[in-house]
Amino acid sequence: MPRLFVALETPPALAASLLATLPRERGVRPAPAAQVHLTLRFVGEVEDERAAAIEEALGTIASASVPVRVAGVGRFGRRGGILWAGIAPSEPLLALHGAIDLALGDAGVEPDTRPFHPHLTLARCAPHVPEPLLREWVAAQRELACPPYAARRFVLFESRLQRQGAEHRCRRAFALREPDRDNPP
Repeated sequence: MPRLFVALETPPALAASLLATLPRERGVRPAPAAQVHLTLRFVGEVEDERAAAIEEALGTIASASVPVRVAGVGRFGRRGGILWAGIAPSEPLLALHGAIDLALGDAGVEPDTRPFHPHLTLARCAPHVPEPLLREWVAAQRELACPPYAARRFVLFESRLQRQGAEHRCRRAFALREPDRDNPP
């Protein structure tokens, strides 16, 4: 059964520069640059028939490209945890997230009850990573800001869990249209 999620990709140069901020410490496992993404919706494991319905439903979304701006960093969890870069919420991003939720509902996917917290996962940290090191990284990068970029497509990814971590592959990409110059997002 495929394990699916919907995301926006991150430009490779931006992913590399974000990953370069991470502390170099045993137990801090940076995400591969090619896998730094903004998850719009985690779906989970589904039957092949449901996966096809999800692809079809996502294909009905007509949304404009989305401006994406990194704004600050944070950490999920205690004793190790996940280091992330925040994404400033914008109306086009929230509209795309809502359209994806509706399309997935039409495909029979249960709604996600968790609040949407847009971020890019940068690293997973083992419990033995020194707490002061992680706090120092968050404090030093708290005001991190990068020039915005326009996401021109969203992707249905298939994730395969491997011993060394998850491996993501594009199952299908969906183009986002350029915004109308007379009515920008």
